[in-house]
Amino acid sequence: MSLIEITNLSKHYLGADTVVALDGIDLEIHSGSFVGMMGPSGSGKSTFLSILGGLCQPGSGRVVVNNIDLYDLGSEQLADFRREYLGFVFQAFNLIPYLTALENVMLPMAVKSLPAREKRLRAQEVLERVGLGARVGHLPNQLSGGEQERVAIARALVNKPPLILADEPTGSLDSATSSEIMALLAELHREGQTIVMVTHNPETCSHFDRTILLRDGCIASDQNRLAAA
Repeated sequence: MSLIEITNLSKHYLGADTVVALDGIDLEIHSGSFVGMMGPSGSGKSTFLSILGGLCQPGSGRVVVNNIDLYDLGSEQLADFRREYLGFVFQAFNLIPYLTALENVMLPMAVKSLPAREKRLRAQEVLERVGLGARVGHLPNQLSGGEQERVAIARALVNKPPLILADEPTGSLDSATSSEIMALLAELHREGQTIVMVTHNPETCSHFDRTILLRDGCIASDQNRLAAA
């Protein structure tokens, strides 16, 4: 079943020289997939993820997630969509430095009409899920890089979104910690989570069931490991 349907997606940045970030992308992504988006710098992969996440208006084309046409939504509806349907994981972690791990994970639930106790319990559960049950009261600067990334993953998971978008989540980590984070993402995928991840690291490819290579804003290759099997 297709969770994401992308049709003729293009994005050009106008200036002294026009930069073609995406050029007529057509793509379907099924629910439960772990998709890696790869390509050299400037290939369009980060722009693609930003548009898929409702953060950047495309020049043309359609992005449909769970039968919702993203760019037919108004700004408030789009914000609601991001909160309910998407979890974001960034290379820079983007944690609030003066909030504990637990408080950082609770942030996406701030506007939800849930009792404070339930929000805390849910945040505690998801931190335990990523192996940080004993670190809930620590500030980001008291955590290692890998632990901060786990907090970021927990924050992305706390609203139980159907789609996780990860932008270079291992880019600032050493190889051993990167392997731990990829193993965690792979475990989430085995449990049914849909993940689209941008990466430049070919060592992560073994975890993907589908690897898409972008070059000059176009799909240069699309390898589906499950279909090949």
